[in-house]
Amino acid sequence: MEGRQNTIVDESAPVVSDLNTRRDRSILFLSCSGGLVIAGTYIAALMWASIIMSDPMHHTWGTWGARIFIPLSMMMAAALLGSLAVLRKGRPQTADGTPRAAMTSWLIFAALVAAHTGFAFLYLGQGPAPKIDTFTFQRDASNSLLHGIDPFGGTQANIFDAFHTPLFYGPGMVIDGRVQVGFQYPPLTLAWVLPSYLLGDVRYSYIFAVIISGLFIFLICPTARGLWVVAALFFSPVTVLVEFLCWTEPMILMMLGMSIYAAVKKKWWMPIALGLFLATKQYNVLALPLIGLLIRPFNWKAYWKLTAQSLGVAALTVLPFAIWNFRGLWHDLVLFHLAQPFRTDAVSFAVPFPWFLKVGPLLVIAFIAAAVMLARRTPAMFAAAYGVTLLLFVSTNKQAFTNYYFLIGNVLLLAVAALPRVEKTSNQTRA
Repeated sequence: MEGRQNTIVDESAPVVSDLNTRRDRSILFLSCSGGLVIAGTYIAALMWASIIMSDPMHHTWGTWGARIFIPLSMMMAAALLGSLAVLRKGRPQTADGTPRAAMTSWLIFAALVAAHTGFAFLYLGQGPAPKIDTFTFQRDASNSLLHGIDPFGGTQANIFDAFHTPLFYGPGMVIDGRVQVGFQYPPLTLAWVLPSYLLGDVRYSYIFAVIISGLFIFLICPTARGLWVVAALFFSPVTVLVEFLCWTEPMILMMLGMSIYAAVKKKWWMPIALGLFLATKQYNVLALPLIGLLIRPFNWKAYWKLTAQSLGVAALTVLPFAIWNFRGLWHDLVLFHLAQPFRTDAVSFAVPFPWFLKVGPLLVIAFIAAAVMLARRTPAMFAAAYGVTLLLFVSTNKQAFTNYYFLIGNVLLLAVAALPRVEKTSNQTRA
């Protein structure tokens, strides 16, 4: 018909561009948000070290408030930017089917892996193992399991002196020099670190987890954007610190990366990947309401099916130890954490403003509700919404430290990598 034009798109030669044809503000917002969290984390880590080395029990907001103000300001700005990215209205971009990465990109990725691996092992080899319970708990639990001893429900040697013990453990948690907990992490963590324990150091597993996280990021987005996100993960000084101190968050990032990769390219993996992700840490229960963001178009039947399948996979990772000693498992994974003391050295808004302990859960619930109703239903928005939810949860909680913010910052950058790319075609004709 005259006056009417039909556009025929030749899809045989797509030219992929991240931002050239149409800017997606979510990329900018999430990039800035993740960068702020990672930068604030590094400042917070320096502040935390200075407090721990001095008198940790007599530091109040008045004595070190100036030092915590900067990272908290960064976290607040990150939460606002991340919320804008998740909740803003915009046309969904559909650019599935990313092309295979060029050999050059793979060579760059391999060089990034080699550089990070070498630096991480060099850092781990500098001096003795860290004096931190995250390391000793995982090392001793691995040893117990290999000798047929249930790692849950027992006790651990207290490695801290009388000066620092009240900071890390609440009243009644340490009796006769023994911490009244067997293993405070889910069983999947123990399964992950066991091979590295046999190789001589449980921390090797977290170097490997960071590398696998980078691989999933690159597979999701095999372009310059993906390589920049991988480089940010590999070469942040916070990453090596987390590996050295044997914090478990790299494993959570790895499982989330696998979940996002599954949602983008291997949908039949999703129940398994999501189940393993949920099984890595207790606070991942916050992600359950957000699973609906992975379902497009949304329907309740699909949501409940995917949620039930994922929870079933997660339950299977816990079941053997629950049968072995359910009471000990429940004590170590739930009751022990509920009894943890309020930390005055935490990078949390609850330190200067204790009322945040009550307001924080309301903020989390409100954001989750808004994200479920308003966010675009894409894997990237699932990751971004989880990152912002965790940021609101941690920054208003009684314990908020480097490992949590490491995870949050890199989850937001993972969302940047997972945002659909704009495609423009080179051969467009009009008929």
